[in-house]
Amino acid sequence: MAPDRRRGDNYCMRIIMSSKQPRKQRLAHYTAPNHRRHREMSAPIDRGLRKRQLSRGFMYPRAIPVRKGDRVMIVRGEGKTGSASKIAKIDRKARKVYVEGFTYFKSDGTELQRPIDASNLVIINPDWSDVRRRKLLNRVNESIEWTDEVVSELEAAEDEYEIETLGPFEETEEEGEETPDEGSDEVDYDSMTVPLLKEALKEQGLPVSGKKAELIERLKGETLSPIEETEEDTSEEEGEETPDEGSDEVDYDSMTVPLLKEALKEQGLPIGGKKAELIERLKGGGK
Repeated sequence: MAPDRRRGDNYCMRIIMSSKQPRKQRLAHYTAPNHRRHREMSAPIDRGLRKRQLSRGFMYPRAIPVRKGDRVMIVRGEGKTGSASKIAKIDRKARKVYVEGFTYFKSDGTELQRPIDASNLVIINPDWSDVRRRKLLNRVNESIEWTDEVVSELEAAEDEYEIETLGPFEETEEEGEETPDEGSDEVDYDSMTVPLLKEALKEQGLPVSGKKAELIERLKGETLSPIEETEEDTSEEEGEETPDEGSDEVDYDSMTVPLLKEALKEQGLPIGGKKAELIERLKGGGK
């Protein structure tokens, strides 16, 4: 009897389910494996770029899964602009894309990147550095051998198209970004981000809470922090000394009760009574 291949130990069962029930569709959506999420997070390639490359003999697919490093445009929804930005992060689990320069501020002043759906993007300059991604081009361009020279020529044409369409792009240098010198009078705090402002405040020993405007005012010295106020109060208390009681110019009225009692102890006088009695006793008006 022939072995049953459908139930053998070496048989990998594949179940392809298609249901009209919403509960099963939602379940399949939230429990989808990573390779399916990868395909779902696809964005179309710019139509003008596809036409330009087709005239050069390169055929592009209509849409490809987005990857970190792609330069994209936000064409719908919040953040819609006419410029291109680089993808900084991709969250496959939440099906969200994070683009450089598209941020928002929390109530405490923290700057965070705003998530975007891949369907709101159009790829203007794809990144072909990954060899596995080039297999997408092999499927539609079987007659082309994808050497390094061909790929570099392809990327150069993409950069040229982006510059012609959107103008020259500027690369953000986050790694080379340094905290400016706070001791210099020429520091432009208004152009600094909230994390850099907080680092500058930490170096000066100042509080880091508050909105961006409050942080800038604190760095410029327009507002006095609570730490500085307490330091000044303690320095005044430490610098306050007992005046010389033997001098006729001693102002007993401005002295506190503890200082008056110390002066009475030094002269061997009683220390009991109210402040007025202590002053009179020191001035020699009473015993």
